[in-house]
Amino acid sequence: MTTRRTELLELLWAGKDPFWERSCFRGRVDFQGWASDHPFLTRAIDETGARTVIEVGAWKGGSVMTMAAHLRDRGMDAAVVAVDTWLGAWDHWLQPIWFEHLKFEAGYPTLFQTFAANIIERELTEHVVPLPLDSVNAAVVLKARNVRPDVVHIDAGHDYDAVTNDLRLWWPLLRSGGVLVGDDYHVSGDVWPAVREAFQSFFQTRDIEADGGKCYLVKP
Repeated sequence: MTTRRTELLELLWAGKDPFWERSCFRGRVDFQGWASDHPFLTRAIDETGARTVIEVGAWKGGSVMTMAAHLRDRGMDAAVVAVDTWLGAWDHWLQPIWFEHLKFEAGYPTLFQTFAANIIERELTEHVVPLPLDSVNAAVVLKARNVRPDVVHIDAGHDYDAVTNDLRLWWPLLRSGGVLVGDDYHVSGDVWPAVREAFQSFFQTRDIEADGGKCYLVKP
């Protein structure tokens, strides 16, 4: 186990390992995702020499796995904290095609089991720490534990208020020189226009580096 993951488990899980009881996650592997291997994710790690990466909105773990695999393959003493309730967002509940992906059991989504199964299948548990909280509560916990990320990937709610709130929470926590990567930032504004609007409003500029549906910002 990496030293950094051990530290984070002590801070966030009282030393317990959320992947310990692996029998709960068998038969749930599903690698569906979107833009999970975008080069901004690994570039942010390389340019910051990250020890602590935070993803806000993890879904089934696609981009978490990309970043965790990069940490492992580079031999970095670092971990990705995956923040999500694993209950889905409003668009998953309103659109039948995505509602099915929540895979209810006993009246409750089982997305976390899928996420955990994927991480285990890819042998990435030593570089991943799930944090099953919403964005607001996760930020409070991490701030209280003095966890300052080197990289933050914002990929949670995609409406204007949700994105703005995430930026207000996580930009101050990001260390100086750290990198924030935003998902579904499209320069044209044709797709998820509220995401672009929220970023431009928060940072008070349209001059934001963006490519392939993600944006990249370095904190001064």
